[in-house]
Amino acid sequence: MKIGIVGPGALGTFLAGSLSEGNDILLLGKRERTIDDIEISGKTELKTTVRYTVEPSELRDRELTILCTKSYDTRQAMEVIAPYIDAYVLSLQNGLKNEEIILDSIPDDKVIGGITSHGFLYVGSGKVIHTGKGKTVIGVYPEGMDDDLKKIRDVLNFAGLNVELTDNIKGHIWKKVIVNSGINPITALTGLKNGEILKRKYLKNLLEQVCSESAAIARTEVTLPGGDPVKEAEQVAESTADNRSSMLQDIEHERKTEIDCINGAVIEVGKNKGLDTHYNTILYELVKAREYSYL
Repeated sequence: MKIGIVGPGALGTFLAGSLSEGNDILLLGKRERTIDDIEISGKTELKTTVRYTVEPSELRDRELTILCTKSYDTRQAMEVIAPYIDAYVLSLQNGLKNEEIILDSIPDDKVIGGITSHGFLYVGSGKVIHTGKGKTVIGVYPEGMDDDLKKIRDVLNFAGLNVELTDNIKGHIWKKVIVNSGINPITALTGLKNGEILKRKYLKNLLEQVCSESAAIARTEVTLPGGDPVKEAEQVAESTADNRSSMLQDIEHERKTEIDCINGAVIEVGKNKGLDTHYNTILYELVKAREYSYL
């Protein structure tokens, strides 16, 4: 399959490397950089070469484009690449609203939403550590099923992404946002790995409270799949115990975080519904304060 990957960060680099066997991969970035080889270590070990470009017009013949940019770059990325896309776009990004932004640029039946619980650590251009295995869920956004998804699932599964299909991808995206609304800001503010939250009763209690608040807001928008999202947040923290969340990595490297599309988006929906956003607001404002100290 001819696949374009937009965003040469941790996830984009991993996908480019892991999908390179048996597929024609194009990795698109917005800055000139040298990526002669892709090296993945950790849970996945491989070294390969891919084609890197800064020219969005090269996406013109792609059968699938996977968007891996930070959520705050989604609109700008779509403005740049949309004129050259006439096939599926899969978002594997964090937070809410990415798919809605993509829908502004391409036909409704070509937008695929997705989430992944794999963990990655970006080391440098072309170098990533695969820190934790998980599962990936994809589906037509906001709901439904498409036979072409099966082909995409099989291609991603061959790369070891453990992909499941769903007809309720919006519900799955909200479920991940609930989990991230607790784990990400708590780890970013404390500097702790995910699993350390569960070892400190005050932080575990905070995790439960914010995820419970986020779940109540989510249920006004979607039907949440699976079981109790609060318990799932604790399970994710345990299964990714040694991971440093993406938000913590952003804080450590003094980069802009994705707090706006996670807790900020939850707050926006909650306020529109007249629901309490107390815990999300506190975490949101504390993370924004940390950002402000260096941005």
